[in-house]
Amino acid sequence: MTKELMGSGPSSRPGGTAVMARYGLRSHRWTFAAVALLGFIAPYSTGMAYAAAAGTEALRAALGRETVALGPQLAYLIPLPLHPETAAGYIWWKGVTWMTLVLAAWGLAAATGIIRNEEERGLTESWLSSPLGRVNLLLQRTGAFALIALAAVAITGLGTAAGVAAGRSSVGLLALVEQGSALLGICLVSFGVGLAAAQISATRRGGLMVGGLVLIACYVLDALARVNPSLAGWAVISPFHLADLTTAVVPEGQFNGAATISLYAIAVALVVIAAASFRRRDLYSALARWPARVRGVSREPSNNPLLRFPVLRELWEQRVGLAGWVLGSMVGAGLVVSLARGAGKLLRSSPSFSGYIRAAGTSSAATAVVSSIWLSIAAMIGAAYAIASVSHWASEDSGGRLEMEIAQPWPRWKLVLERGLALTAASFAMSALGSLVVGAVAPGQGVALSAGRLVVASLLLVLLTLTFGSLGALIIARFPRAAVPGLAFVALLSFYVPLLAPLFRWPAWVLNVSLFHLYGTPLTSGLYWTGIGIMAVIVVVGFTIAVVAMRVRDVGS
Repeated sequence: MTKELMGSGPSSRPGGTAVMARYGLRSHRWTFAAVALLGFIAPYSTGMAYAAAAGTEALRAALGRETVALGPQLAYLIPLPLHPETAAGYIWWKGVTWMTLVLAAWGLAAATGIIRNEEERGLTESWLSSPLGRVNLLLQRTGAFALIALAAVAITGLGTAAGVAAGRSSVGLLALVEQGSALLGICLVSFGVGLAAAQISATRRGGLMVGGLVLIACYVLDALARVNPSLAGWAVISPFHLADLTTAVVPEGQFNGAATISLYAIAVALVVIAAASFRRRDLYSALARWPARVRGVSREPSNNPLLRFPVLRELWEQRVGLAGWVLGSMVGAGLVVSLARGAGKLLRSSPSFSGYIRAAGTSSAATAVVSSIWLSIAAMIGAAYAIASVSHWASEDSGGRLEMEIAQPWPRWKLVLERGLALTAASFAMSALGSLVVGAVAPGQGVALSAGRLVVASLLLVLLTLTFGSLGALIIARFPRAAVPGLAFVALLSFYVPLLAPLFRWPAWVLNVSLFHLYGTPLTSGLYWTGIGIMAVIVVVGFTIAVVAMRVRDVGS
């Protein structure tokens, strides 16, 4: 146990109030930094883009009309635009609403980490040896997260104000506070969902899966209600719908106090349920367990043949989660491509959005939608899966599983190789099946795609995912606990560098800092050989150093 958890006084003994308050804040410092940075940059960069595209009153009016026309095509993804002819309205539609998803994902991940990750590391058991008690422990950690989430939302408000100012407008402090209260509410609800889901499942991965399914279902319900008004009555049970009802930063927008209060009430109810469940269940177990079948003692290995092959056993263990990633890729591909024809017509008729077609390197607006939107989403899915895999590798290191594996007559370097090959196989399944859906749906939307280029784009998605994975393996070689936040920072940097570089007129070489830029636009513009070379070097160097480090370093350090 670290020195900061030991202390000397009554309030600083393991699990003491003062220690838990400090540790609760400290444990979120890296994710807070990433979310806060994203919260500032997202609305600010949107404001800069608005200023560049709408320098005159006529251009602002045209941008507003075009955005309103484009809104229904993207209603499955984000809320409908409100007064997009204004800087504040445009920033709310394209910048602030996206932060709802970021804060929800952060809340879910933070909650499952507090419950299951710390149980798996043995920290919870040590803290509960003090008189603190389970309920107090959970409430203190909840309070610490609420405080740091409030800080992240405040920084998002500063970014919103800066973005509106960049668009040569202004927004009131009260409007920022009202909008921030809704964002904080959805973050706390998601945190509560994660706390409750972690009681149901005995592992963090299972808690993330259960909580993620709940939040996805709520988001899908909200999205369906946007395009089908008959579902509006059901949408009130979705916290995302309640958060979307507050549009305070938009000119003539509203603050829905009842919906916002409902968010906090739901969050409190979920925390109470989680606290009661945490108090009742045993550590390292789920709240409800299925009766175990009575089996005789067996000292024979499992009959499952897949567990006897290094890479296949890794894939078999994550089969349920991997199936979810693959299904998500396929559904996302079908959804985006099904919107390609309508969105492409709007992009072609809108001078303000003509840059999307030029950036995609094609004269077909529908093809540009598939290339710029779907492949960008697929690249982010690959990066997210790589981060999830790196998180699993790091947990094996800190949780003791890696120590048991290397105790077997199995060379350490083969463990690193197995991880890389399993990541390759999983990412290939996601990209290949997603591309099959694209190829099947595209002809019906009038999108002409080259089969050869679609195959190449899919293979490069595998290389991109491996690049993120190799960087994670490289970080794990020296700082296992910093691997996930470090890789998340790389993904965040890769996402925003291509957006900010044209606005601030950065030199062209800066774009190569972004792994997404290195991927290029292979579906329309062909291969970006420089980017492919850089990614290949990163993969080789990253996994090579990881192999060398695995042979000599102490496990768990």
